[in-house]
Amino acid sequence: MEKSERTKQFIIEKAAAIFNMYGYAGTSISQLTKEIGMTKGAIYGNFKDKDEIALASFDYNFSKISKIIAQVLHAKNDANDKLIAFANFYLDNFSEISKFGGCPLLNATVDSDFAHPVLKKRVAQAVEAWIESISGIIYSGIKKEQIKKNIKPEQFASVFASLIEGGLLLSKATGSTIQLSRNIDHIIHLVNIELRV
Repeated sequence: MEKSERTKQFIIEKAAAIFNMYGYAGTSISQLTKEIGMTKGAIYGNFKDKDEIALASFDYNFSKISKIIAQVLHAKNDANDKLIAFANFYLDNFSEISKFGGCPLLNATVDSDFAHPVLKKRVAQAVEAWIESISGIIYSGIKKEQIKKNIKPEQFASVFASLIEGGLLLSKATGSTIQLSRNIDHIIHLVNIELRV
């Protein structure tokens, strides 16, 4: 990696936590320069504007969680166990995720709704990728005869994602994991009763 690429990556990694904690509107350039430890000119020598940094930061945050989840899923062979591990990841890592402002997908969804149409589009693409990932596990499970054939993968994936994000939202609001824990329990119940052969 060239020096310029390393510098860009450094800025993205530092900015990612800031944007995730304070949001697009709540993050100022002066805050970025302070946290990153670079001048405004040095930052803008690598990015054309705050929008470009925000998009790169969201991509980094979403990619980071996706890679960790992929590692968790790789350790499981059964599709049902993959779905349960996927759901449990958010409960098991709630405190770690919270240290950096919470779920980047949830935060960016709320933050971009009216203020940042380009980020909103990127968030929509991430949601679609997430749904596709979950439904892909289900399709694979059906093919391997681990999941019942009458299941609608995309529908289940939407419910799955909604329970995770809703649980994260309520737990973030209350400061207690009980809401997320209840939703994860419900997902596990659905997997064991509705999906598992």
